[in-house]
Amino acid sequence: MRTRPLGREIAVALGFKLLALIALYVMFFSPGHRIKVTPAQMAEAISASAPR
Repeated sequence: MRTRPLGREIAVALGFKLLALIALYVMFFSPGHRIKVTPAQMAEAISASAPR
């Protein structure tokens, strides 16, 4: 069964968009880019910003 040209173009566009989303995730949101926050650090940050 042959794919119609419009269907092929849509599939290629969706494929490129999927690759772009994966690349953005790997570059900016992967676990290697996350900051590790301990409960002690969070308590210090909250208490430092609390109004007195």
